[in-house]
Amino acid sequence: MIPRQPLFAALFAAASLTALAQTPGPVSKLPPDTPLIQDGEVRVDAADFEGNILRVPEDRRAGFRMSYDRVASVVDNIYITRAIAQRAREAGLDKDPAVQARLRQLQEGYLADLYAQKLEKDSVTIDLEKRARELFIADQDKYMTDEEAHVQQILVGLSCRSNLQAREVALRAYEEAKAGTDFLTLAEKYSDVGEKANKGGDIGTGPVKRLVVPVREALAKLKPGEISEPVESPFGFHVLKLLERKPPKAKPFEAVKAEIIAAERNRLQRKRLDDEITGLRSSRTVITYRQNVEQLVAPGLDINDLQRRAMEAQKGGKPAPDAAKTQ
Repeated sequence: MIPRQPLFAALFAAASLTALAQTPGPVSKLPPDTPLIQDGEVRVDAADFEGNILRVPEDRRAGFRMSYDRVASVVDNIYITRAIAQRAREAGLDKDPAVQARLRQLQEGYLADLYAQKLEKDSVTIDLEKRARELFIADQDKYMTDEEAHVQQILVGLSCRSNLQAREVALRAYEEAKAGTDFLTLAEKYSDVGEKANKGGDIGTGPVKRLVVPVREALAKLKPGEISEPVESPFGFHVLKLLERKPPKAKPFEAVKAEIIAAERNRLQRKRLDDEITGLRSSRTVITYRQNVEQLVAPGLDINDLQRRAMEAQKGGKPAPDAAKTQ
């Protein structure tokens, strides 16, 4: 096995070379066939390590390699996996045609993923900033700030009283507020101590969409300075006073440019891959042997399929299929 660095050495390196840890130096790759571990026929070389760290995002690989323990762990894991795989071969487990097919599929899956990544890199050839500006101008309503409101509230919770009792307390607070009593004084008098949503009666200014639905709906009917009748929510009964409403406004292009570019890049990349897959499936030379595929299906009832059909029948107003008839 590869020895690990002593702990004190690692700590010393971390303490004295912090700045270097932030800026990885140039990587000196070994020749592919350079041995790292060998035990008889089981061998791990530099090419095995380079292949394994392809799973690490490209922009993090240099930093990943800066830790001896991480590098040693990868090499050790490759060795253990390969040694156990060798024992599987000696036991003849690799002779099964299904196992051989699965091994090919694993390799093909990785290659397909690499090709998909290549398509993504090659797909964006247009000026995305220009395209982003076009999208921004065409749909400016999509790039608006959230509506905000400055709200004060009296919140009567349900933890120590019934629903009816809470409503009565809230109504009393509402009547006193309408009569001209200072709203925050009433909030301190009637709101339950410790209610997280209360904050002393003034919940400040924030996006309306973050408030619970009944409160949002009540605020929509208020003008600045007005007070709502008690509004019930899962938290209890709210008496609301709207101080100020800030309507949505258009965001500047520069504030949303990066967001639009990223979304458009992802869309183009997905489209490129979807087009590739559609082309493969619609090929005139492809042949699907349906009868042979059907012979792979085990006899019996698929519970998941029956549930799916029942849900579809309910949505369409039709009776669910008879289980006996689906056999």
